[in-house]
Amino acid sequence: MVKIHPLEALAVDPTRADRVTCVPYDIVSRSESRQLAKDNPDTLLRVDRADLEFSDAVKFNAPEVYSRAARNFDRLVQNQALRPESAPTIYLVRMIDGTHRQRGLAALADFADYASGQLRKHEFTRPDKEDDRVTLIRHLGALTGPVLAAYPDLPALTQAMNEIEAREKPLAEVTDERGVIHTVWRCPDPATIVKLFAQVPRAYIADGHHRAAAAARLATEKPGPSGILTVYFPASELRILPYHRLVLKLDPLSQETLLTAARKSFTVTHSTGAPPDETGKIGLFLGGQWYQLSWKADPKSDPVARLDASALQDRLLGPALQVKDPRTDPRLDFVGGIHGTQGLEQKVLSGQAAAAFSLPAVSMSQILAVADADQIMPPKSTWFEPKLRSGFYVHRFGPTRP
Repeated sequence: MVKIHPLEALAVDPTRADRVTCVPYDIVSRSESRQLAKDNPDTLLRVDRADLEFSDAVKFNAPEVYSRAARNFDRLVQNQALRPESAPTIYLVRMIDGTHRQRGLAALADFADYASGQLRKHEFTRPDKEDDRVTLIRHLGALTGPVLAAYPDLPALTQAMNEIEAREKPLAEVTDERGVIHTVWRCPDPATIVKLFAQVPRAYIADGHHRAAAAARLATEKPGPSGILTVYFPASELRILPYHRLVLKLDPLSQETLLTAARKSFTVTHSTGAPPDETGKIGLFLGGQWYQLSWKADPKSDPVARLDASALQDRLLGPALQVKDPRTDPRLDFVGGIHGTQGLEQKVLSGQAAAAFSLPAVSMSQILAVADADQIMPPKSTWFEPKLRSGFYVHRFGPTRP
């Protein structure tokens, strides 16, 4: 069973939701954060990415950055841009991106679920990123960024979301920078939602592993969070886009030797454009030309080995380019599928990259299989879209610390 808790929350002032709410802190650079926060003192980005208010010479994890974040957060509370709820709350969250709609329930994940694997992980976390969020949480006395989790569809929970969506007045609604419509409702009966989740066998972190790990590290602190701020979505409603690779330098290879190496492990054919988004078909854009790298996974292999990202790493990037760790190799960069394969072409044609690989999107079933096997996805394997917006609700558990 999955155990959740209503959250002691600060909720956004509906009249200022478009100014307070913001993109997740970890999908924008410092310069992009500055642009998004320009002329807007109320954005939560000035809390989650307070480094945007400092010069690039100041490190993102400098002590003064966290102190500034705490002051900015306290100002949002003092001017009632974020206001305390009268009782612990669960929220219904809906995101509409064109024809795609997904809905989830925002609550606190139980720390014991995270520790036991009832709330399962599929990614490694980096200590420096964890430390950054832990320090920020301590300074704020709050969790500001929600984790995105998936659960096997439960008809009773879907029906509960249907009823809230149809009958209740939204707390707030915002159309974001990409045109995604975010709507949030208070659930009128949180206890019923908690009971229904007890019928869910297991949940899976889809996005936000560092946020989850940081909150869990503070589980025993006083004051400390009462759980992990999480939005649970039925797995069938989530949308996963590809995550592509750029090779910035081919050293020690040339274009010709890269193709020769690819032909040793893949069936390589010319393509008029990027290959279709299908498992077993990897695209290579090299010298102004698309190639399709086809392969077949051994059905008896483990779930990670059957992923296209693993095949690319194990069959080509590792042996031919000597890429030992894709997370840290300076010759590699990653491009979320939201930018499309045209973005890959532009990077190569402009000389910013030497080659590009397009990968098909992983499926939700592949992610669950990896998590259930207690294995780890290759780095930068999943891009969930649309992204949750921060700032509609915040779990505040203590005073800010100067």
